[in-house]
Amino acid sequence: MKDTVFDFISRMTGGGNKAVAELCAETVGALEDGDVCREIDDEQRKLLEGFPDVASFVEDGTPPDTVRTPFVVADGLLYTRRNWVYERRVRDWILRSIQTKMDNSVTELPNDPFYANLRSEQRDAVIAMCNSRFSILTGGPGTGKTFTISRAVKFIHDRRPDFRLGLAAPTGKAKARMMESMPTDMGFAIPQATTIHKLLESNYDLVTFKHNRDNPLAFDWLVVDEASMIDLPLMAKLVDAIPDSCRLTLAGDANQLASVERGCVFHDLCRFPDVAVSRLRESRRFPQDGDIAKLASAVNAGTDEKADEAMAILNGKSGFISYADLAGLSRDAAFDPAKWPGFADKVLAGFAAFAGGPDGKPEGGKGEPEDPVEFALAHLNDFRVLCALRHGPFGSEQIASWIKKELEKQRKKKCPVPLMITRNDRTLEVDNGDVGVVMPDDPKTLCLPGGKKVRLELLPDTELAFASTVHKSQGSEFEDVAIVLPPNSGKRKAKAGDKGETEGEVEADSFRLLTREILYTAITRTKNTVAIWGSEDAIRHCAKHAIERVSGLVSSK
Repeated sequence: MKDTVFDFISRMTGGGNKAVAELCAETVGALEDGDVCREIDDEQRKLLEGFPDVASFVEDGTPPDTVRTPFVVADGLLYTRRNWVYERRVRDWILRSIQTKMDNSVTELPNDPFYANLRSEQRDAVIAMCNSRFSILTGGPGTGKTFTISRAVKFIHDRRPDFRLGLAAPTGKAKARMMESMPTDMGFAIPQATTIHKLLESNYDLVTFKHNRDNPLAFDWLVVDEASMIDLPLMAKLVDAIPDSCRLTLAGDANQLASVERGCVFHDLCRFPDVAVSRLRESRRFPQDGDIAKLASAVNAGTDEKADEAMAILNGKSGFISYADLAGLSRDAAFDPAKWPGFADKVLAGFAAFAGGPDGKPEGGKGEPEDPVEFALAHLNDFRVLCALRHGPFGSEQIASWIKKELEKQRKKKCPVPLMITRNDRTLEVDNGDVGVVMPDDPKTLCLPGGKKVRLELLPDTELAFASTVHKSQGSEFEDVAIVLPPNSGKRKAKAGDKGETEGEVEADSFRLLTREILYTAITRTKNTVAIWGSEDAIRHCAKHAIERVSGLVSSK
């Protein structure tokens, strides 16, 4: 892509200035790292001023429809025109929403048993949501985000029984979790949650949607969960489809991973001036003084002192956390999960119920489904291996394949196989992130929760789900979690003259991808225990490095 842009801009400039073509190509290349734009200095700004057909210089009030150049300069940032338009749409919508005053301001909640279990921070969040056209609710796992939202929705419903509520999430799994977490004591019918793509109704080009500013959604309040997963283009299209009379609440964890694609929108919006941001800090999933909560907090702090604390927790004797160092293994042993200390035993125990079926359930397992498919689905989230990487010996693809073979070898028979759908298909009504099982007696059918069955040959892309990337685990929770990090940084010495490299240390991509968000997200997917295979170097690197993406969403206000 960079080469294509370089050639295109070179032709636009008559080939007389390679520096402009290189600058534009680097801007497009930065999109691969999730950046929305790139910073430019005065010299680069002056360079671009000489080529008005390449880049437009815009002010805050410049209408997007009047800009025709492929690149745009705004507030010292260089954008592709498309990204600048997306960011302007989101920012302008937020600014309009902030200025919108809601009728009948709420100062306190009724003295009603329905609201009695709200903590003080949750009560404040309910009032903030009821008083704002746009609001954000952020907090870690188990802090009661969905419970808090349900109380706000109930309050508005009691005042306006005819109001129209919409629930959405970025993936099929996040949508399902949203419905599972929604209380059942609301006193009125809660609509089914849907994915954002299905909500907006994708056109067949998979880029545009039927719902937009000319055909807005028919809601009075839209609540979107796991909003940290939403990239800039999708957020722009979402707010574009929201009518002026509709509230929008985004819920998520600002400390989790950002979207796979461009931007860090949810994190940026949590810092946007004057937005009603409510932060829930008290978790009911983990005791605040428990090892898992302490480990997640230490990883998330980003200091050397807290990195030391994280290692002390991992090296301590805890019934909830275990750690195995892979750094001292030989190359062959490090590349073979069977030789990782305790890994095979952990995997076999974690998937024991899922692989064993109803006939293999332990004593005392009364109330379990007798149907093999329902039993496998019920135990689908007992255990999961989460990987920072997708490819390579420490990636989810190879580890998932190894687990499948190991389970079948140990049990001497075919076992149920979990599969994750990785692309939306509106004809089949399946969503990216949906997980089901393929049973040994029907190897050509994927059985999904709710009784839905789909022939494998009809499905879009799928992958084994014994292990998954941390990114794809967002919106999920498991009874127990194993985390795999590449143990070595991949640093080596480069010689002067090496193609594309200068003399000195070169860092491999596998290590560069390790951030505190990826480890924090992985740790907080569990409900009970965490086991980590990696190295001290990898864990310290995660603790010290945060995702940094360049955008102008906040600074351009």
